[in-house]
Amino acid sequence: MYLPKLVAILALGFAPFAAQASTISPISGQFSITGSSISDNGTSLTFTPSTIVVGAANTISGSFFSLLTAGESGSITSPINYMNYSAQTPAQIVFGNGAVDFTISSLTEVTSASNLSNFAIFTGTGMVTSNVAGFSSAPASLTFSTQGSGDTTFSATVDTISAVPEPSTLAMLGTGLIGIAGIAKRRFLA
Repeated sequence: MYLPKLVAILALGFAPFAAQASTISPISGQFSITGSSISDNGTSLTFTPSTIVVGAANTISGSFFSLLTAGESGSITSPINYMNYSAQTPAQIVFGNGAVDFTISSLTEVTSASNLSNFAIFTGTGMVTSNVAGFSSAPASLTFSTQGSGDTTFSATVDTISAVPEPSTLAMLGTGLIGIAGIAKRRFLA
């Protein structure tokens, strides 16, 4: 008698969350970035100008497919001190006035330019957000490489890190609450 009422109350209580979860989804997917005129002095990267471009259409996937277009221009924070990278003053990669905004929280030099004839590789992590309705922020990784000597070209890839989607989190919570209600009912009737 109490269990059907409890299930009905739980269903009504979670309905707004489930509806919201179905209209807002975390950003997912991958896209590439290209640019030129970057100087690497061994401790920091300076972009002159700080303009970057989205890569070819076949490098765009997932949510980014509806947020970005191939060849679209954007900007990157410059300079970026990678030797003592600080999350307090994070670098940002921005496209479409905030349609895609990747805030870099960590940046590590994996391979030094001096080791491979001025070819350096960096990896980073951060959060990708969007001011476009229907998308929530998501953690993402960055792979970045410079090519050449002095003023060089560079390429990068932003790839979201998979997380547990919100609807399944709510389903797990609801299942747990129903299980607790069942245990409570058995103890109450015993």
